[in-house]
Amino acid sequence: MSERLPLPAQVRSALAIVDMQEFFFQKPERRLLLDGAVENINRLMDFFDARGFPVVHVITAYRADGSDWDLKMRAKGTPELIEGSAEAAILPAIRVSPDHMIICKTRYSGFFKTDLAERLHASQVQRLMVAGAYTHYCVNATVFDAYAHDFIPGLFTDAVISHLPDEARLMIERMQRNGYHVTQTGAFIKGEMD
Repeated sequence: MSERLPLPAQVRSALAIVDMQEFFFQKPERRLLLDGAVENINRLMDFFDARGFPVVHVITAYRADGSDWDLKMRAKGTPELIEGSAEAAILPAIRVSPDHMIICKTRYSGFFKTDLAERLHASQVQRLMVAGAYTHYCVNATVFDAYAHDFIPGLFTDAVISHLPDEARLMIERMQRNGYHVTQTGAFIKGEMD
């Protein structure tokens, strides 16, 4: 494991919660460990909110007219995650505050064709900690793109979920090897990471 990327003094962190939406948890095997992840996400949101650090819900949603559909949806011709639909809704157990930002994405990364980077830079964020679903897809893409946008990337291993544990483990190992800030909720809240 590489040495963690160094933190600036008085680091300002943000929390990005990726794809915690009804659509991604329709199948029972995708709900394994969900309750624990949701509990930790809510703890983290409380922690970030109390410090005035940004909390961002990064959700996937598409226009009904198909103009922003990805390649798989275009090939199938079947709409999914349409803006405003029940399946695009954030899980009711996630305590969304009116003070939180909501970013709508149409590809894996929360940064792709969104204003996430600009909004975080405007909030003087230096480190982006990520939680949500799935570790092996959109969470991974968002973490690695955070680095590309000059944020110190991080991940909460007990606040992410994946139905492909072997792939998720590989992604987490890559993050650790790159010096990203990989931790657990309790350790972060206790200040053991900083």
